[in-house]
Amino acid sequence: MKEYTVNGLSASGTANKTAGNVIGSTAIRPLVNSLIFGILTDPNTTDQQARFQVGNTTAVGTAGSSPTPKPRDPQDVAAVCTAGITHSAEPTYGSTFHLDLAVNQRGSKEWGCADGKELAGAASANNGIGAKLASLTNAGQALIVIGWRE
Repeated sequence: MKEYTVNGLSASGTANKTAGNVIGSTAIRPLVNSLIFGILTDPNTTDQQARFQVGNTTAVGTAGSSPTPKPRDPQDVAAVCTAGITHSAEPTYGSTFHLDLAVNQRGSKEWGCADGKELAGAASANNGIGAKLASLTNAGQALIVIGWRE
């Protein structure tokens, strides 16, 4: 399987700001196997938690940018899945999330999984996996790195 990475920023704010969304097709679904979460903006004066959520999306929303996924192996062909970052209109998420976690605003969090344990998007157009900043005490901008296989 081919592996790809995309980096994304959320729009600035305190809640429900998707930093990145990997979007599958009817032929290929993304299998997310690594994530890195962090806050790009300066923290406020007290230690606060940023809440991140990762889940399946059923509509892509309106991305501010659609970066080209980078193959982890430079010999691989271009990705079939696409990506969106810095959304102005949020993707539609399912009612539950694969990951719902708090990260101190001064740090970052890395998540990875073993082969066969990836977070899978549906093999359907406009469906995928999204990662969002669900809440933050002060306005901030989240940074996400998403890795996947297809």
